[in-house]
Amino acid sequence: MNTNEWSDPDIYNDIARWNHGAIMVEAIPSWKYFIFGGESTNFNEGQPRTFGEYVNTSCCLDIGSMSWHDIKPESTEIPTPREYAAISYDSSNSRLLVFGGWNNGWLSDLYALSVNKIVGPSYAVTEIDPPLGQLTGGVPVTIKGVGFKDQTIKVYFTVGKTPVDASGKMTLESTGTFVSETEVTCNTPNFE
Repeated sequence: MNTNEWSDPDIYNDIARWNHGAIMVEAIPSWKYFIFGGESTNFNEGQPRTFGEYVNTSCCLDIGSMSWHDIKPESTEIPTPREYAAISYDSSNSRLLVFGGWNNGWLSDLYALSVNKIVGPSYAVTEIDPPLGQLTGGVPVTIKGVGFKDQTIKVYFTVGKTPVDASGKMTLESTGTFVSETEVTCNTPNFE
């Protein structure tokens, strides 16, 4: 995209697949290309093409590393194999939505697959000033990164190394101030 030139990257994906649903999703640090379902078979070199089998598996191409990764759903409830399914991305819940498709008849069902562990949050923290260390209450902190939005910002400070996303006995919340898409400021809370 930077050079507006076509190229043919070597991104072998182990299985030939066609008529699948696909969508590109913006993620940090690199976009993800998701595919679901389709028809699949392995072709031997020089052999005529044949019909394949409908599949209900998903995989993801990381555009940064140009490598494929299988997606292993955490639930046993998965869509039936199909091709020609419509696929969309629900950014507020970080999930793929798969609707309908064909499996010897048109389907009209809807499934959702959470991909938040693959896509991650819509922002990333790259630097904190002052850097990690013991801080008392009221110390101004600048948080730098990408993808910050001008909305209610909560910054959590915790004792220990366990990541948290809510206030508690060992974790206190501080209100952040939006400066720009790359900077947020706040003051440290007092743990006394």
